[in-house]
Amino acid sequence: MSGVDESVNFGSVDERISAIAKGIEPIYFATDSYRISESELHKIDKNVQVFNSELARDLSIKVEGNCDEWGTDEYNYALGLKRAKSAKDALSVAGVAEGRMSLVSYGESKPVCFEHNEACWQQNRRVDFELLP
Repeated sequence: MSGVDESVNFGSVDERISAIAKGIEPIYFATDSYRISESELHKIDKNVQVFNSELARDLSIKVEGNCDEWGTDEYNYALGLKRAKSAKDALSVAGVAEGRMSLVSYGESKPVCFEHNEACWQQNRRVDFELLP
């Protein structure tokens, strides 16, 4: 289910995390929104399968809220936190233990795209997930 052969013997926890992380998908959001759209909900289900797989169930999950460059630093920090909480709540309802998850907001400080256009801003309005030992 996680897309990783569970019979593989990884040399380290970092190798295992790196292999598992390839199956995790970010969740994207509309401008000024922290609501997970219908078109993104399938990613919650897919990520639940990864997080609850045999290889990942002993790992913690950092839920990271991100924003585009529009808005003040304070506004984007708060919006990023709301996005992270929205994703955490959806994962929890779908079966991921709430105690495994922590929240962080990076606001606009961790863009994945640096151009100044809508296609790029859309990529930055997201929640990422980091697996931790």
